[in-house]
Amino acid sequence: MENGKQTPGSGKSFLQDPQKMTLAFGLSTGVAVMAIAALVIVAVHGTSGTKTSKNTNTAAAADTNTDTSAADAALYDPIRIASTISGLDQGKFADCFNAKKYSSNIDTVIQSATTTGVQGTPTSYINGTEVSGAVPYTQLKSTIDAALSGTKGSVDVPAVTKDDHVEGAKSPKVYLIEYSDFQCPYCKAFDATIQQALSDYKDKLAVVFRHFPLESIHTYARGLAEGSECAAEQGKFWEFHDTVFSG
Repeated sequence: MENGKQTPGSGKSFLQDPQKMTLAFGLSTGVAVMAIAALVIVAVHGTSGTKTSKNTNTAAAADTNTDTSAADAALYDPIRIASTISGLDQGKFADCFNAKKYSSNIDTVIQSATTTGVQGTPTSYINGTEVSGAVPYTQLKSTIDAALSGTKGSVDVPAVTKDDHVEGAKSPKVYLIEYSDFQCPYCKAFDATIQQALSDYKDKLAVVFRHFPLESIHTYARGLAEGSECAAEQGKFWEFHDTVFSG
């Protein structure tokens, strides 16, 4: 040895030297513990990294609320929903729904929305300014106030017609045009925000509901859209709308 002294046990083999074996065991145990800790950190980080906060449904979001059970089928059954609406002729509604009377109308709205640039729900436009997702009321109010002051967005949204479903002011200064999905949980949450805006801007704001059912992830959205049109045929669109979003 360099210092001229022999280290105790240096003449023994590895397996015969308890001091060396103890040291080796300690090192291997430490490495194993560090490796396990690293795997736990990676696993936790990976899980938290994939669960991002969403407030918008998109057709590409495969992990978004998808209902397929028998209970869901009953819950989202348009005929069952219609049966809860007072004053609605159930026979006429059933005939309309079973004949898929308004299927082509909804196709037309979807195509128009896609051309406009709608990809998920809810997507809203306030005088041409896009509001994406179920934004908090403060953000919605800020956009409405900007529109009332004369701000106009750059999105060319199809004009409101007699065929649209409109609630709010009769002669509004601002239109909020919403593309929505009756099975979208974010749309349901956003409806409460919209109702607050209608209450605060009674004579200034009108809301327009347009269909954008995300059929690839929401099994019953298309049927609900068609059912709402059959209710509208009897002047009960908003009753159907409110029943779905409150249930």
